[in-house]
Amino acid sequence: MPLFSADAFGSFIALDGKLFADEVNFDRDWIDEARRYLVNIVGKFGPHIQMLLGKAAPLLDQIKFICPLHGPVWRKDFGYFIDKYDKWSRYIPEEKGVLIAYASMYGNTEAAAQALAAKLCEKGVTNVAVYDVSNTHVSYLIAEAWKYSHIVLATVTYNLGIYPVMHNFMTDMKALNLQNRTFALIENGSWACKSGDLMQKFINEEMRNCEVLNERLSLASSMGPDKAAELEVLADAIVESVQNS
Repeated sequence: MPLFSADAFGSFIALDGKLFADEVNFDRDWIDEARRYLVNIVGKFGPHIQMLLGKAAPLLDQIKFICPLHGPVWRKDFGYFIDKYDKWSRYIPEEKGVLIAYASMYGNTEAAAQALAAKLCEKGVTNVAVYDVSNTHVSYLIAEAWKYSHIVLATVTYNLGIYPVMHNFMTDMKALNLQNRTFALIENGSWACKSGDLMQKFINEEMRNCEVLNERLSLASSMGPDKAAELEVLADAIVESVQNS
């Protein structure tokens, strides 16, 4: 029998002539948009998704097609997509890896974020994604936050606060109930560096089951040679945490 799943098991992206999920390379071309759809629309309601998955479990052997309102129709390999939904709705990372999200005004914080990414790869953690929060729609950032086990937030201090685009990203993570992640912080501020403490306070007080690593990279404008050791310590802490997660 077919399961008409409405928005469940749907995806962003229009069909391009192929109707069934097994006619496309779903893991390469579709999974990111399926994740972006689910977590941005109903990410907050993970427990409800878990309840519905539990109700559907006894019927799986009777289901021949899963027909969402948008996205391809599933006629095989149901377990692949159900496993994704199970992880997303329990806020369990899909992959061990690091999302580095930076908000930079003059390029200095960006340079630090890229330096950290390079250092992580040198140390063997190559599953790293770097995004400019100012130029990336927040829905993509949210989807990547759901994907990775570790998140580095790098931002300047703005009017003694968190740079607005970064604050917006963090607010969305909270609103959508993201949890079970490990965070690391890079802060920047030429004369009053406040963003790191404020980000840590937000994560500790506003988000659930999240850890902030003690190691932090603090910049006063640009990252000079004197910050190399601090960068090394932060990278080592992230690598250790990823390997032990």
